[in-house]
Amino acid sequence: MAEQRKKKGKGKKVLKGILALILVLVIIVGGFILGIYLRIFDTQTMNEKLGLYNMPIIGQYFVKPTPKEPAEQEQPIEDKKVEDTSKQKQKQLTITKAELEKQQKEREAEEKKHVKKLANLYNAMKPADAASALDTLDDDLCVEILQKMDEDQAAKVLSAFTPEKTGRLTKLIYAGKKQKVQSAADMAQEAEQEQNAANQPNP
Repeated sequence: MAEQRKKKGKGKKVLKGILALILVLVIIVGGFILGIYLRIFDTQTMNEKLGLYNMPIIGQYFVKPTPKEPAEQEQPIEDKKVEDTSKQKQKQLTITKAELEKQQKEREAEEKKHVKKLANLYNAMKPADAASALDTLDDDLCVEILQKMDEDQAAKVLSAFTPEKTGRLTKLIYAGKKQKVQSAADMAQEAEQEQNAANQPNP
């Protein structure tokens, strides 16, 4: 009987020890889970450093972290933000430049349509009337319209201008580019400069 009691006492002690161990494990695991739930622990850092994804039971709740590229690891977060912002700005500038070029082309196409329409109108007019109307326009626009008109009509309109204006427009047409003359004073100054250059003796 005494031996049986001793065995029972030992069995109870072992059982109590096992129960105490289970209770401690439950408290540890429960505390850990509670800490994760309340975000007391940085699970991502713990997962990477302790390798929680490899542990039994707990590992199923953690994903193996993807390896970072060396450039990403070394580059500070602030530098990444600055780099991303500069890339976005560069993209915006590129888009803006493309949009500006598109708008410029659209404006040029619209201007050509207007010039062509005006040329058709002046083609239908008498040369003297057309010359009288064109005389009020600046030289650049006048040349653009004349170049879009029928050659015969354009020649008649040119002959209806004053010799000075006819010569000026002829030079612009020959040059094939815009050389805007702002006023009569500017023209006189240019003529004076040309005359002075011609009068200077050659070295």
